[in-house]
Amino acid sequence: MPDCPHCRETMSALLLEGFGALQPIEISACAPCNLFWFDKSESVRLTPKSVLEVFQFIGRCGRASNALKSQFACPICSKPLALTHDVQRNTRFTYWRCGNNHGQLITFHHFLREKNFIRGPSAAELARLRATVRQVACSQCGAPVDLVSRSACAHCGAPVALIDPDGVARTLRELHARAPAPGGADPETMKSRLSDAQIDAIFDLARMRESKGNDDLISIGATAIGAVIAGLIASR
Repeated sequence: MPDCPHCRETMSALLLEGFGALQPIEISACAPCNLFWFDKSESVRLTPKSVLEVFQFIGRCGRASNALKSQFACPICSKPLALTHDVQRNTRFTYWRCGNNHGQLITFHHFLREKNFIRGPSAAELARLRATVRQVACSQCGAPVDLVSRSACAHCGAPVALIDPDGVARTLRELHARAPAPGGADPETMKSRLSDAQIDAIFDLARMRESKGNDDLISIGATAIGAVIAGLIASR
């Protein structure tokens, strides 16, 4: 496995199912830095089941413990990685790519954006967050965000965001269409459960803690929703 381009520790291997792949696809992950390394086009080759498995992995890892820098070198050829802006289904995300086509580095946050698993809170949700949670950690850089006065991070500009149950449900529908699970809940029922799990987790945590601003809404949502979909993935 390659070393993490950020902390230089050896990355962990995730073996996943890929479209048209006779062997499992191996991607590299660094949990402390919240980074994935994909060789070439591995990200777009992941099946719905694999995307959900990666989603669960993100939920288990929680928020990054290492502050992220802005420049990295390719773990294969050591050439500087180029920051790249891309769009998937009208959702903007960024990653760092190797000019020698060795692969790309992407944060957990932007992987979820690429898969359309993130959305901004509605006006009603933002009002409730401001009244109950008040301060959170930025999902992108970890800086504190004062929800009373802001809806985006003052440090890096990333907007406050939640896991999108509709986006996760779309992937569940694709998985269900490929291999229906006998007796399993239909994706629309799952969507309601996903939404409830995220909201309950965010506000249960807010009630349990003194407001310290150490909670990342994306990590909380990924953990809660990941637990809900665990049984569905295990049945396939």
